[in-house]
Amino acid sequence: MAALFLLALVVLGAEAAAAPFEGDEADYTATSRYFGYWLQPGGLQRSEWDGNHWTRTQPPLTRYIIGAWLMARGYDLESLNQPYVSTASSFEVNRRKGRVPTDDVLAAARQPMVLLGAGALTLLYPLGVLLGGPLAGFVAVGLALSSPFLRYTLVHAWAEAPLSCFMLLAAVLAALAVRQLISASEAGTRKLRWLWWGGALGLALGLASATKLTGLVGAPLLVGGVAGVLVWQRRTLAAAQVRALLALATVAILVMLAVFVAVNPFLWRGPLDGLASMVAQRQREMAEQQEQWPEYAVVSVAERPWLTAIGVTRAGPWADLTPVAVPVGLGLGLLGLVASMRRLRRRPAVVAQVSQAADALTSHSAPAPNGDGAAVVLLLVWLAGYTAAIMVGLGLNYPRYFLPSALLLIPFMGAGGALLADGVRHLLRARGRRLVPQHASAPPVAHPPVPESA
Repeated sequence: MAALFLLALVVLGAEAAAAPFEGDEADYTATSRYFGYWLQPGGLQRSEWDGNHWTRTQPPLTRYIIGAWLMARGYDLESLNQPYVSTASSFEVNRRKGRVPTDDVLAAARQPMVLLGAGALTLLYPLGVLLGGPLAGFVAVGLALSSPFLRYTLVHAWAEAPLSCFMLLAAVLAALAVRQLISASEAGTRKLRWLWWGGALGLALGLASATKLTGLVGAPLLVGGVAGVLVWQRRTLAAAQVRALLALATVAILVMLAVFVAVNPFLWRGPLDGLASMVAQRQREMAEQQEQWPEYAVVSVAERPWLTAIGVTRAGPWADLTPVAVPVGLGLGLLGLVASMRRLRRRPAVVAQVSQAADALTSHSAPAPNGDGAAVVLLLVWLAGYTAAIMVGLGLNYPRYFLPSALLLIPFMGAGGALLADGVRHLLRARGRRLVPQHASAPPVAHPPVPESA
């Protein structure tokens, strides 16, 4: 994985050096001064933490990341640009009025995004391995690195790279935790492994939620994933394993909520009221943006499935070619689903009942829990849940809004690519065997006797 991370770092670093400026980057560099407030005496009591546009629009973790990086590079956060005004001014006007970061500040602000983006793409490898083996992991990373959309989105100084990294880290931790707790013996579940896994998973979920409100979707999806595992393996799990899974989800959600509130002083005075005002703010912003940019507005529910299919299949070098990307992405995803289903090893109900009856008459043994299959179930729930949440809340057809689902689909595409490659390899091997001539044993040739020499 270290080699994959270095490769992603080189590819995204080159992309960051060439990518054009986006107006949102000016907003994040401007508000990175919020990190400096943490370090000032009395900085957490400043009026900037009261209800305003910047405290309500999105959680502040990305601002902290950029601010900490720029401060470590020697920049004075208070001397940076002011927020960009995209609706009333041109780029040149914004630049003259000090609303655009200088080239060196912009390049420095993108550096942590390159690191986090490389981390996100590297985390696709273990997810692919869980679904279809090592080849699936390599295919998943290859599809991501070769995608112009993903490279562009993950290198700008905005929230997408941190969100992607922390969300995929949470997916990896959740899948590994469920697999280990399912596979562990009853004695193993008493070692409080669920506490450590739950703490780490909650931290990752909390960081994702503190980056964008989209990260909060991980909480109900974790509950849904654990519920799916419990239903699927209801006949194989011991009581201790069920308790461990429930404890894992409980600890993770509590830690996630604690992190989400702890990093945002705006929420300290009233977490529920503060969160409600943030959600309301995002809804108002969405409505305003629909009026300002009607060409991106999504007003019809009927068009959302097709737009979502386009948005989540932007992987591979063909990512921007919709007639190619959609069928290839969905096709590889379906093949990946078939490949991952092999790990479920679910038997038909009749066969399962016969097997259980035979076990009861003989050794009274129960089928062993399937940890790999449990990880697949959880990842399926996460992919379906994020896709459904994005589709329901889709008000603007911005490509980066589909990023969470696009990243969660890529490991399934990797598993599908690995399955396809395996099928082609077997086909070529079988064809090669048919082309090899089969020499039947011929009868021995009779040679005339050699006369003896006198």
